[in-house]
Amino acid sequence: MVSSIALVVTAIGVLGVMVGLRQNYRERLRQFEEMYVKRYWKILDQLSLDALRGACPAEVGHDDEKAIRSYILLTEDELQLRCSGYISDGTYKVWAQAIRDQLSQPMFKKVWAQVEEEAKEDRTFPYEYLRKFLDGKDGETVDPLAMSLPRRWFRGLAGPSGV
Repeated sequence: MVSSIALVVTAIGVLGVMVGLRQNYRERLRQFEEMYVKRYWKILDQLSLDALRGACPAEVGHDDEKAIRSYILLTEDELQLRCSGYISDGTYKVWAQAIRDQLSQPMFKKVWAQVEEEAKEDRTFPYEYLRKFLDGKDGETVDPLAMSLPRRWFRGLAGPSGV
């Protein structure tokens, strides 16, 4: 009888430790994700009004091109971090749609075409994650994270419903 009670108490203790670790992981993920959101807004603050309006002049200005290239590097970094398990499922869903929407803007599309050509010619960073992400057909989001749901849940990447 005493050993059964001890076993139950031990199991409850182990479960409590697991939940505590998971919450600690989730808190660290949120802080990390918040840092990337701040970087995103800092880049957007550097864009001209034309870029924010979705206009596309014949020539993209130097400052806009620099900000757009910074955004493209940021998205590559975000996707690489997702692949490594540092971006939660819910945040990834939001960011994935935002990346697709942003890169469909005329100025962003023009600069991405230049960057992609440079990457293919090995003149710049390869953007392997972003290129794979954008290769999804019909707006399908290609998730770079290959991790089982139970493992994602334990690491704090997924909630009780899988998100």
